[in-house]
Amino acid sequence: MCVTQQPWGQQQPQQSWPPPSWPTQQTQQSRPATSWPTQQTGQWVQQPGQYSGGQYSGGQYSGGQYPGGFQPRPRRSNPLRTIFLAIMLIVGIGFLLVSLSSFLSGGDESEETLPDSTVTSAPQEPGGGTGTGTGTGTAVDVPTEPDFNPPDLPMPTTYRQATQWVRTNAVYDQSVTVPTNCGLTQIDPTTASAGALEKHLNQMVTCLLAVWLPPMEAAGFEVPRPPVTVYTQPITTGCGQQDDLYNASYCAGDQRIYYGKQLYRIFPRDVATTPFMIDMVMGHEFGHLLQARTGILVSATALGQQNDDSDEQESYDRRLEQQADCWAGTFLTAVGEASQISESQQRGLQQVAYNLGDDVLSGKSGYVGGHGSGKARQRWFTTGQATDQAGTCNTFTVPESQVR
Repeated sequence: MCVTQQPWGQQQPQQSWPPPSWPTQQTQQSRPATSWPTQQTGQWVQQPGQYSGGQYSGGQYSGGQYPGGFQPRPRRSNPLRTIFLAIMLIVGIGFLLVSLSSFLSGGDESEETLPDSTVTSAPQEPGGGTGTGTGTGTAVDVPTEPDFNPPDLPMPTTYRQATQWVRTNAVYDQSVTVPTNCGLTQIDPTTASAGALEKHLNQMVTCLLAVWLPPMEAAGFEVPRPPVTVYTQPITTGCGQQDDLYNASYCAGDQRIYYGKQLYRIFPRDVATTPFMIDMVMGHEFGHLLQARTGILVSATALGQQNDDSDEQESYDRRLEQQADCWAGTFLTAVGEASQISESQQRGLQQVAYNLGDDVLSGKSGYVGGHGSGKARQRWFTTGQATDQAGTCNTFTVPESQVR
Protein backbone atom coordinates (compact mmCIF):
# COMPACT_ATOMS: atom_id res chain seq x y z
CA MET A 1 0.00 0.00 0.00
CA CYS A 2 2.24 2.60 -1.23
CA VAL A 3 2.14 5.52 -3.43
CA THR A 4 4.19 5.68 -6.57
CA GLN A 5 5.64 8.81 -8.10
CA GLN A 6 6.13 9.87 -11.65
CA PRO A 7 6.75 13.13 -13.49
CA TRP A 8 3.56 14.49 -14.97
CA GLY A 9 3.66 14.01 -18.72
CA GLN A 10 5.17 16.97 -20.53
CA GLN A 11 4.17 19.50 -17.90
CA GLN A 12 6.77 22.25 -17.64
CA PRO A 13 7.64 24.39 -14.61
CA GLN A 14 6.76 28.04 -14.94
CA GLN A 15 9.60 29.49 -12.92
CA SER A 16 12.26 31.44 -14.82
CA TRP A 17 14.90 29.52 -12.87
CA PRO A 18 15.86 26.79 -13.07
CA PRO A 19 15.42 26.32 -16.83
CA PRO A 20 12.53 24.09 -17.96
CA SER A 21 14.73 21.07 -18.61
CA TRP A 22 13.11 17.79 -17.61
CA PRO A 23 14.33 14.20 -17.46
CA THR A 24 12.67 11.49 -19.50
CA GLN A 25 9.95 9.47 -17.83
CA GLN A 26 11.27 7.17 -15.15
CA THR A 27 10.87 3.44 -15.37
CA GLN A 28 11.41 2.89 -11.65
CA GLN A 29 9.04 3.90 -8.90
CA SER A 30 11.37 6.13 -6.96
CA ARG A 31 11.08 8.89 -4.46
CA PRO A 32 12.48 11.37 -5.12
CA ALA A 33 13.46 11.19 -8.80
CA THR A 34 16.99 10.12 -9.69
CA SER A 35 17.75 13.37 -11.57
CA TRP A 36 18.47 16.61 -9.76
CA PRO A 37 19.26 20.17 -10.93
CA THR A 38 22.51 21.65 -9.72
CA GLN A 39 22.21 24.84 -7.73
CA GLN A 40 24.84 26.54 -9.84
CA THR A 41 23.51 25.98 -13.35
CA GLY A 42 20.08 24.41 -13.05
CA GLN A 43 21.19 21.67 -15.44
CA TRP A 44 20.24 18.06 -14.85
CA VAL A 45 22.79 15.72 -13.32
CA GLN A 46 22.37 12.05 -12.45
CA GLN A 47 22.42 11.10 -8.81
CA PRO A 48 22.13 7.65 -7.23
CA GLY A 49 18.54 6.42 -7.13
CA GLN A 50 18.32 6.39 -3.35
CA TYR A 51 14.64 5.53 -3.32
CA SER A 52 14.42 2.90 -6.02
CA GLY A 53 13.54 -0.43 -4.48
CA GLY A 54 12.48 0.92 -1.11
CA GLN A 55 9.11 0.67 0.56
CA TYR A 56 7.39 2.79 -2.01
CA SER A 57 8.49 0.44 -4.77
CA GLY A 58 6.45 -2.35 -3.26
CA GLY A 59 8.77 -3.71 -0.59
CA GLN A 60 6.43 -2.62 2.19
CA TYR A 61 4.12 -5.57 1.73
CA SER A 62 6.73 -8.13 0.93
CA GLY A 63 8.09 -8.37 4.42
CA GLY A 64 9.47 -10.91 6.84
CA GLN A 65 8.69 -14.49 5.97
CA TYR A 66 6.64 -13.51 2.96
CA PRO A 67 7.78 -13.54 -0.67
CA GLY A 68 9.94 -10.70 -1.90
CA GLY A 69 11.86 -9.84 1.26
CA PHE A 70 11.68 -6.66 3.30
CA GLN A 71 13.87 -3.67 2.56
CA PRO A 72 13.80 -0.65 4.87
CA ARG A 73 13.70 2.71 3.12
CA PRO A 74 17.29 3.86 2.38
CA ARG A 75 18.46 7.10 3.86
CA ARG A 76 18.41 10.17 1.70
CA SER A 77 21.89 11.55 1.10
CA ASN A 78 21.50 14.35 -1.45
CA PRO A 79 22.29 17.70 0.26
CA LEU A 80 20.69 20.02 -2.29
CA ARG A 81 17.93 22.20 -0.99
CA THR A 82 16.55 22.61 -4.52
CA ILE A 83 14.23 19.64 -4.72
CA PHE A 84 12.70 17.88 -7.64
CA LEU A 85 9.25 16.79 -6.44
CA ALA A 86 7.61 13.93 -8.14
CA ILE A 87 4.14 12.64 -7.50
CA MET A 88 4.00 8.99 -6.52
CA LEU A 89 1.02 7.05 -5.58
CA ILE A 90 0.20 4.70 -2.91
CA VAL A 91 1.93 1.34 -3.50
CA GLY A 92 0.74 -1.82 -2.30
CA ILE A 93 -2.03 -2.46 -0.20
CA GLY A 94 -2.27 0.74 -0.58
CA PHE A 95 -0.49 3.71 -0.11
CA LEU A 96 0.55 6.30 -2.30
CA LEU A 97 3.64 8.01 -3.59
CA VAL A 98 3.15 11.17 -5.48
CA SER A 99 5.80 12.85 -7.55
CA LEU A 100 5.67 16.55 -8.23
CA SER A 101 7.20 17.46 -11.51
CA SER A 102 8.61 20.65 -10.17
CA PHE A 103 11.46 22.44 -8.48
CA LEU A 104 11.60 24.05 -5.09
CA SER A 105 14.26 26.58 -4.20
CA GLY A 106 15.41 27.64 -0.72
CA GLY A 107 13.68 30.55 0.97
CA ASP A 108 10.98 31.48 3.40
CA GLU A 109 8.76 28.46 4.04
CA SER A 110 5.53 30.37 4.01
CA GLU A 111 6.01 31.94 0.61
CA GLU A 112 8.26 29.56 -1.32
CA THR A 113 6.73 28.85 -4.70
CA LEU A 114 5.57 25.42 -5.82
CA PRO A 115 4.61 24.37 -9.36
CA ASP A 116 1.76 26.17 -11.13
CA SER A 117 -1.45 24.19 -11.07
CA THR A 118 -5.17 24.37 -11.46
CA VAL A 119 -7.18 23.89 -8.29
CA THR A 120 -10.76 22.76 -8.46
CA SER A 121 -12.76 25.38 -6.63
CA ALA A 122 -16.28 24.11 -7.19
CA PRO A 123 -17.96 20.74 -7.66
CA GLN A 124 -18.10 19.54 -11.24
CA GLU A 125 -19.89 16.67 -12.91
CA PRO A 126 -17.71 13.54 -13.01
CA GLY A 127 -16.91 11.98 -16.39
CA GLY A 128 -18.62 8.89 -17.76
CA GLY A 129 -22.22 7.78 -17.50
CA THR A 130 -24.12 7.90 -14.24
CA GLY A 131 -25.93 5.47 -12.05
CA THR A 132 -27.54 5.89 -8.66
CA GLY A 133 -26.23 4.77 -5.31
CA THR A 134 -28.73 5.49 -2.55
CA GLY A 135 -27.89 6.67 0.94
CA THR A 136 -30.33 7.41 3.74
CA GLY A 137 -32.69 9.94 2.21
CA THR A 138 -30.14 10.94 -0.43
CA ALA A 139 -29.65 9.95 -4.05
CA VAL A 140 -26.05 9.95 -5.25
CA ASP A 141 -25.22 10.15 -8.93
CA VAL A 142 -22.32 7.77 -9.41
CA PRO A 143 -20.42 7.54 -12.71
CA THR A 144 -20.77 4.03 -14.07
CA GLU A 145 -17.80 4.06 -16.45
CA PRO A 146 -14.13 4.49 -15.50
CA ASP A 147 -12.60 7.84 -16.40
CA PHE A 148 -9.47 7.16 -18.44
CA ASN A 149 -8.82 10.86 -18.97
CA PRO A 150 -9.34 12.39 -15.53
CA PRO A 151 -8.84 16.08 -14.79
CA ASP A 152 -5.49 17.20 -13.39
CA LEU A 153 -4.89 16.88 -9.68
CA PRO A 154 -4.96 20.09 -7.65
CA MET A 155 -1.48 21.24 -6.60
CA PRO A 156 -0.44 23.92 -4.12
CA THR A 157 1.64 26.86 -5.27
CA THR A 158 3.39 27.70 -1.97
CA TYR A 159 4.49 25.84 1.14
CA ARG A 160 2.05 27.94 3.15
CA GLN A 161 -0.80 26.72 0.97
CA ALA A 162 0.48 23.15 1.17
CA THR A 163 0.43 23.39 4.97
CA GLN A 164 -3.13 24.69 4.90
CA TRP A 165 -4.25 21.90 2.59
CA VAL A 166 -2.98 19.10 4.83
CA ARG A 167 -4.02 20.66 8.14
CA THR A 168 -7.29 22.51 7.39
CA ASN A 169 -8.52 20.98 4.15
CA ALA A 170 -12.13 21.74 3.20
CA VAL A 171 -12.99 18.04 3.16
CA TYR A 172 -12.35 17.85 6.92
CA ASP A 173 -15.55 19.81 7.49
CA GLN A 174 -17.64 17.16 5.74
CA SER A 175 -19.26 13.90 6.84
CA VAL A 176 -20.40 10.73 5.11
CA THR A 177 -23.88 9.24 5.26
CA VAL A 178 -24.17 6.35 7.71
CA PRO A 179 -25.62 4.06 6.66
CA THR A 180 -25.06 4.37 2.94
CA ASN A 181 -27.29 1.87 1.18
CA CYS A 182 -24.71 0.31 -1.10
CA GLY A 183 -23.86 -3.30 -0.38
CA LEU A 184 -20.58 -5.14 -0.90
CA THR A 185 -20.40 -8.83 -1.77
CA GLN A 186 -17.81 -11.15 -0.27
CA ILE A 187 -15.01 -12.74 -2.29
CA ASP A 188 -12.15 -15.00 -1.22
CA PRO A 189 -8.93 -13.51 -2.66
CA THR A 190 -7.04 -16.74 -1.99
CA THR A 191 -9.17 -18.74 -4.43
CA ALA A 192 -10.75 -16.19 -6.80
CA SER A 193 -9.36 -15.77 -10.30
CA ALA A 194 -7.71 -12.54 -11.37
CA GLY A 195 -10.72 -11.81 -13.57
CA ALA A 196 -13.17 -12.32 -10.72
CA LEU A 197 -11.11 -10.10 -8.42
CA GLU A 198 -10.91 -7.35 -11.02
CA LYS A 199 -14.67 -7.48 -11.59
CA HIS A 200 -15.32 -7.36 -7.85
CA LEU A 201 -13.02 -4.39 -7.26
CA ASN A 202 -14.38 -2.37 -10.16
CA GLN A 203 -17.93 -2.98 -8.94
CA MET A 204 -16.88 -1.99 -5.44
CA VAL A 205 -15.84 1.45 -6.72
CA THR A 206 -19.56 2.22 -7.05
CA CYS A 207 -19.96 1.97 -3.27
CA LEU A 208 -16.80 3.94 -2.63
CA LEU A 209 -18.15 6.75 -4.77
CA ALA A 210 -21.62 6.51 -3.19
CA VAL A 211 -20.00 7.14 0.20
CA TRP A 212 -17.40 9.75 -0.73
CA LEU A 213 -18.86 11.77 -3.63
CA PRO A 214 -21.31 13.82 -1.53
CA PRO A 215 -18.76 15.12 1.01
CA MET A 216 -16.10 15.62 -1.65
CA GLU A 217 -18.38 17.61 -3.92
CA ALA A 218 -19.71 19.60 -0.96
CA ALA A 219 -16.10 20.56 -0.23
CA GLY A 220 -15.57 21.67 -3.83
CA PHE A 221 -13.65 18.69 -5.22
CA GLU A 222 -14.38 16.30 -8.07
CA VAL A 223 -13.77 12.56 -7.97
CA PRO A 224 -13.50 10.78 -11.34
CA ARG A 225 -14.17 7.05 -11.26
CA PRO A 226 -10.80 5.22 -11.26
CA PRO A 227 -10.18 2.05 -13.28
CA VAL A 228 -8.94 -0.91 -11.22
CA THR A 229 -6.48 -3.41 -12.71
CA VAL A 230 -5.60 -6.75 -11.12
CA TYR A 231 -2.18 -7.93 -12.30
CA THR A 232 -0.43 -11.30 -12.10
CA GLN A 233 2.92 -10.26 -13.59
CA PRO A 234 4.94 -7.02 -13.70
CA ILE A 235 2.91 -4.23 -15.24
CA THR A 236 3.70 -0.79 -16.64
CA THR A 237 1.71 2.00 -14.99
CA GLY A 238 1.64 5.77 -15.19
CA CYS A 239 4.07 5.67 -12.26
CA GLY A 240 6.54 3.32 -13.93
CA GLN A 241 7.08 -0.42 -13.73
CA GLN A 242 5.19 -2.22 -10.96
CA ASP A 243 7.13 -5.42 -10.27
CA ASP A 244 5.76 -6.31 -6.85
CA LEU A 245 3.02 -8.94 -7.15
CA TYR A 246 2.26 -8.75 -3.43
CA ASN A 247 1.06 -5.18 -3.39
CA ALA A 248 -1.74 -2.77 -4.16
CA SER A 249 -1.35 0.86 -5.10
CA TYR A 250 -3.01 4.02 -6.26
CA CYS A 251 -0.94 5.70 -8.98
CA ALA A 252 -1.25 9.46 -9.14
CA GLY A 253 0.48 9.48 -12.53
CA ASP A 254 -2.55 7.94 -14.26
CA GLN A 255 -5.06 8.13 -11.35
CA ARG A 256 -5.72 4.39 -11.42
CA ILE A 257 -5.65 1.63 -8.81
CA TYR A 258 -3.53 -1.52 -9.21
CA TYR A 259 -3.98 -4.71 -7.21
CA GLY A 260 -1.48 -7.58 -7.18
CA LYS A 261 -3.24 -10.95 -7.31
CA GLN A 262 -0.80 -12.47 -4.80
CA LEU A 263 -1.28 -9.73 -2.21
CA TYR A 264 -3.03 -12.05 0.23
CA ARG A 265 0.23 -13.98 0.67
CA ILE A 266 1.68 -11.26 2.87
CA PHE A 267 -0.77 -12.28 5.60
CA PRO A 268 -1.00 -15.36 7.79
CA ARG A 269 -3.67 -17.71 6.42
CA ASP A 270 -6.35 -16.80 8.98
CA VAL A 271 -5.88 -13.09 8.29
CA ALA A 272 -5.80 -13.53 4.50
CA THR A 273 -9.28 -15.06 4.54
CA THR A 274 -10.80 -12.38 6.79
CA PRO A 275 -14.20 -11.40 5.32
CA PHE A 276 -14.02 -8.10 3.43
CA MET A 277 -10.22 -7.96 3.69
CA ILE A 278 -9.88 -7.09 0.01
CA ASP A 279 -12.49 -4.34 0.43
CA MET A 280 -10.51 -2.86 3.29
CA VAL A 281 -7.42 -2.74 1.08
CA MET A 282 -9.43 -1.02 -1.66
CA GLY A 283 -10.86 1.41 0.88
CA HIS A 284 -7.31 2.34 1.84
CA GLU A 285 -6.22 2.81 -1.77
CA PHE A 286 -9.30 4.91 -2.46
CA GLY A 287 -8.28 6.96 0.56
CA HIS A 288 -5.11 7.84 -1.33
CA LEU A 289 -7.27 8.85 -4.27
CA LEU A 290 -9.22 11.19 -1.98
CA GLN A 291 -5.92 12.65 -0.79
CA ALA A 292 -4.84 13.19 -4.38
CA ARG A 293 -8.09 14.82 -5.44
CA THR A 294 -8.04 17.22 -2.44
CA GLY A 295 -4.37 18.19 -2.82
CA ILE A 296 -3.39 16.52 0.46
CA LEU A 297 -1.19 13.92 -1.22
CA VAL A 298 0.84 16.38 -3.24
CA SER A 299 1.08 18.87 -0.38
CA ALA A 300 2.31 16.30 2.14
CA THR A 301 4.92 15.05 -0.32
CA ALA A 302 6.15 18.59 -0.97
CA LEU A 303 6.34 19.42 2.73
CA GLY A 304 8.17 16.21 3.52
CA GLN A 305 10.76 16.81 0.81
CA GLN A 306 11.22 20.49 1.62
CA ASN A 307 14.31 19.78 3.72
CA ASP A 308 17.01 17.17 3.45
CA ASP A 309 15.53 15.09 6.26
CA SER A 310 14.39 11.52 5.59
CA ASP A 311 12.86 11.26 9.08
CA GLU A 312 10.59 14.19 8.28
CA GLN A 313 9.65 12.62 4.95
CA GLU A 314 8.75 9.33 6.62
CA SER A 315 6.65 11.20 9.16
CA TYR A 316 4.56 12.74 6.37
CA ASP A 317 4.37 9.33 4.67
CA ARG A 318 3.01 7.76 7.84
CA ARG A 319 0.41 10.50 8.19
CA LEU A 320 -0.74 9.87 4.62
CA GLU A 321 -0.92 6.11 5.11
CA GLN A 322 -2.75 6.20 8.40
CA GLN A 323 -5.22 8.79 7.18
CA ALA A 324 -6.02 6.38 4.34
CA ASP A 325 -6.45 3.62 6.96
CA CYS A 326 -8.85 5.84 8.88
CA TRP A 327 -10.95 6.70 5.84
CA ALA A 328 -11.09 3.00 4.93
CA GLY A 329 -12.62 2.37 8.36
CA THR A 330 -15.18 5.15 7.83
CA PHE A 331 -16.15 3.65 4.48
CA LEU A 332 -16.62 0.12 5.83
CA THR A 333 -18.87 1.40 8.61
CA ALA A 334 -20.91 3.45 6.14
CA VAL A 335 -21.63 0.38 3.98
CA GLY A 336 -21.57 -2.08 6.88
CA GLU A 337 -25.33 -2.38 7.31
CA ALA A 338 -26.11 -2.83 3.61
CA SER A 339 -23.19 -5.28 3.28
CA GLN A 340 -24.19 -7.21 6.43
CA ILE A 341 -20.74 -6.82 7.97
CA SER A 342 -21.07 -8.11 11.52
CA GLU A 343 -19.39 -6.60 14.57
CA SER A 344 -17.04 -9.57 14.78
CA GLN A 345 -16.11 -9.09 11.11
CA GLN A 346 -15.41 -5.40 11.75
CA ARG A 347 -13.09 -6.45 14.58
CA GLY A 348 -11.44 -8.91 12.22
CA LEU A 349 -10.65 -6.05 9.86
CA GLN A 350 -8.94 -4.25 12.73
CA GLN A 351 -6.60 -7.24 12.95
CA VAL A 352 -5.89 -6.93 9.22
CA ALA A 353 -4.85 -3.31 9.83
CA TYR A 354 -2.52 -4.45 12.59
CA ASN A 355 -0.88 -7.00 10.30
CA LEU A 356 -0.03 -4.21 7.83
CA GLY A 357 2.28 -2.48 10.31
CA ASP A 358 5.92 -1.93 9.37
CA ASP A 359 7.07 -3.83 12.43
CA VAL A 360 4.68 -6.75 11.88
CA LEU A 361 5.44 -7.20 8.18
CA SER A 362 9.18 -6.89 8.70
CA GLY A 363 9.23 -9.14 11.74
CA LYS A 364 11.38 -6.47 13.44
CA SER A 365 9.98 -5.27 16.74
CA GLY A 366 10.28 -1.50 17.06
CA TYR A 367 11.02 -0.97 13.37
CA VAL A 368 9.90 2.48 12.21
CA GLY A 369 9.11 2.89 8.52
CA GLY A 370 6.93 4.89 6.17
CA HIS A 371 3.57 3.32 7.02
CA GLY A 372 3.51 3.01 10.80
CA SER A 373 3.44 0.27 13.40
CA GLY A 374 0.73 -2.34 13.57
CA LYS A 375 -0.73 -0.72 16.67
CA ALA A 376 -0.83 2.73 15.06
CA ARG A 377 -2.44 1.48 11.87
CA GLN A 378 -4.99 -0.52 13.81
CA ARG A 379 -5.76 2.51 16.01
CA TRP A 380 -6.42 4.82 13.05
CA PHE A 381 -8.50 2.24 11.19
CA THR A 382 -10.59 1.72 14.33
CA THR A 383 -10.92 5.50 14.72
CA GLY A 384 -12.36 5.64 11.22
CA GLN A 385 -14.83 2.86 11.94
CA ALA A 386 -16.26 4.92 14.80
CA THR A 387 -16.87 8.18 12.93
CA ASP A 388 -18.75 9.68 10.00
CA GLN A 389 -16.65 12.87 10.16
CA ALA A 390 -13.86 13.10 7.59
CA GLY A 391 -11.96 15.51 9.83
CA THR A 392 -11.63 12.94 12.61
CA CYS A 393 -9.08 11.31 10.30
CA ASN A 394 -6.89 14.41 10.16
CA THR A 395 -3.54 12.81 10.96
CA PHE A 396 -1.58 15.98 10.16
CA THR A 397 -2.35 17.84 13.38
CA VAL A 398 -1.64 15.09 15.91
CA PRO A 399 1.66 14.47 17.73
CA GLU A 400 4.26 12.33 15.99
CA SER A 401 3.81 9.65 18.64
CA GLN A 402 0.30 8.93 17.35
CA VAL A 403 1.47 7.94 13.86
CA ARG A 404 4.54 5.83 14.69
